[in-house]
Amino acid sequence: MRKKIIFIGNSIVAGYPWGKSKSFTGVLRRMLKDGVDNSGLPIEFAKNTGFDLINKGVNGDTTSGIAARFEQDVLSHKPDLVFYHTGANDFIYREATPAEAFANLQDLAERADREGIKTVYITPVPVDAGKAGYMWLAGCGISYDAVNRDLEAFSEMLKGTGRPFVDMNLLYREFISELGDVDLAYLDGVHPTPAGHEFMAEQILDLIEKEKLYQ
Repeated sequence: MRKKIIFIGNSIVAGYPWGKSKSFTGVLRRMLKDGVDNSGLPIEFAKNTGFDLINKGVNGDTTSGIAARFEQDVLSHKPDLVFYHTGANDFIYREATPAEAFANLQDLAERADREGIKTVYITPVPVDAGKAGYMWLAGCGISYDAVNRDLEAFSEMLKGTGRPFVDMNLLYREFISELGDVDLAYLDGVHPTPAGHEFMAEQILDLIEKEKLYQ
């Protein structure tokens, strides 16, 4: 039985600037198609289940932007699962508070529920305040420390819903710590490197297996 999965969100979902094929969704698609993870180990459940992964990432998008295109980009496709990764632009551009962004996603999750679509949250990748401060919208007066606080608060709200989630806000920090070099994890303090996307795909694969989302 094939599973249709939509990934919706911002430029990280879209794979900026590397392109969708090198985004974490593209990496995950390749792993599931080949039936092996990035270490070359077999993905047992992939032998019996096919997957159609659809990337609906849009550069610069926010939770309200996702809401505006939800009918066209999610509901019309009738997927089995929808994964959300969003939030950073809400807080960088001060378009929403964590509570407001959370309310936007909760409304979308309820709409998905009514259509029999399972919601999965990817808590947002944190930013590196130092690197982002001079490489991403430098001179615009953005406090990336404040953005990170909002991302953490938003992440805690998503984790408290009882829905499946990948805690990328925490896991990506651990990834950076293991690398020992922030430049290996971020292009510009906001967007992951290809190695970062590979890491994200591995964490999402782990969740699919752990939660048996392939069934």
